[in-house]
Amino acid sequence: MVVVAALVAIPVAVIVTSIFDPTTQMWSELWETRLPGMITDTTTLLVTVVAGTVILGTGLAWLVTAYDFPARRLIGWLLVTPLAVPGYVAGFVWLDTLSGPFGPRGARTIWLCAATMILTLYPYVYLFARASFRSQGSDARDAARTLGLGPVRTFFRVAFPLARPALAAGGALVTMEVLTDVGTVRLFNVSTVADGVLRVWFGTGSRDSAAELATTLVVTAVALVAIERGLRRGARYGTRAVTRPMQALPLGLRGRTVVLAGTSGVLALAVGVPVVRLLVWSQEARRNGATATVAGGLWHHLSGTFVIATLATLTCVALGITLALLVRRRGVAGRLISRVSSLGYAMPGPVVAVGAVITLAAFDRSEVLPNGSVLVGSLVGLVFALTVRFLAVGLHGVESGLEQTPANTVASARMLGAGPVRIAWSVEIPAARTAILAATALLMIDLMKELPITLLLRPFGFDTLSVWVWQATSESLWTQAAIPSLAMIVIGMVAVGALLTALERGAELTS
Repeated sequence: MVVVAALVAIPVAVIVTSIFDPTTQMWSELWETRLPGMITDTTTLLVTVVAGTVILGTGLAWLVTAYDFPARRLIGWLLVTPLAVPGYVAGFVWLDTLSGPFGPRGARTIWLCAATMILTLYPYVYLFARASFRSQGSDARDAARTLGLGPVRTFFRVAFPLARPALAAGGALVTMEVLTDVGTVRLFNVSTVADGVLRVWFGTGSRDSAAELATTLVVTAVALVAIERGLRRGARYGTRAVTRPMQALPLGLRGRTVVLAGTSGVLALAVGVPVVRLLVWSQEARRNGATATVAGGLWHHLSGTFVIATLATLTCVALGITLALLVRRRGVAGRLISRVSSLGYAMPGPVVAVGAVITLAAFDRSEVLPNGSVLVGSLVGLVFALTVRFLAVGLHGVESGLEQTPANTVASARMLGAGPVRIAWSVEIPAARTAILAATALLMIDLMKELPITLLLRPFGFDTLSVWVWQATSESLWTQAAIPSLAMIVIGMVAVGALLTALERGAELTS
């Protein structure tokens, strides 16, 4: 497992070491031209999207958890479905929709880009916040009400402080998604550092220059993770014992109307409008015969998406289970290996792609591999890079499930003579099956939408739905991008359903 952790960390280490031998000419040219704008746009977009997702996700989670209204359970599920809509898909839909009243140039703004990303990323905060609010129970809220606090003051004085660690975790996920985004920002002509890495790579053909620019993202990601950990340290809020689960309070007619209008409006903007527009464009694409690319039709791209998403998901889950079990058994050493293996998730996709290419190219030049073997541009190389990027999702998901394994059950198995392998197979993995299912579903959602790594490292002739959408939207061919976009949303909806089922089962088991 030390070898696995080292392999996962190498692409990130390669990027970091590139800064010790900088290309001064490249940095000078970038600073005089695009770099200041990249830093400004990245910072503005990051602050706006994180703030927006925290406000929207937290507010929706509190309404669904604390208050009773018609179709509350159904709406609580539907509010997670924007996870299935890739940001770049929602981006080109809203870009075309608003180009009429504002014009093509007026619609391509950083603020519309931020609004699009908020609508597609708020479920990360919503899921964490809802789980936190459910775990608080009704005792703290009822105590605040007896002290004369109204609904708003109860939320800000009691519920919100208790949920701060969960909100920080959700905000951290959103932060990484914003830093790694390439497709959405390119649509709106927002010049971020992640987009700059691709422009330098494709514009100059220099991997070293792209790696050096990527170091700015590495430093940013590490700094933000450190800040998030610092905010959560010492913020372990919780009630001593939850005697009663959170009871939803009834709302009056006016309250029900406002809540239904608000939640329905969010769903309409995040999912309804994109799906309707894509359906209309899909019919137009069928009439015009624009249902395929030069590489192939829907099945060609769909099969490629399933192959790479399945292989990478299985790899991340298998390694995640193994590493999570190691963490439980090896103490400090296991935790160190876990953190090293999770480095990739704190790195934006273009950063991982650049580091993976440099790492794979070094293996190709070595004599370790059989003659004729090439990792750069191979399916193995692509799976490797995706594993580096998303291993933490599988690892942390499994770890959360293993934490619920009763210690006395494991101790009893040991007393009966069961070895570590048998205990893991018969006791620990079955106890964590709900968390494993949730991690698998979340991995499928992320990998199905993933763009920069697949775009840069895919084998020749290997295409996915996300690549098809990227190629079509790069030329503003919205109609041709409709069918693959709908296919991704359908796959994402199935995965979201599996994720919600796993989370509900997990909530039932712990209640």
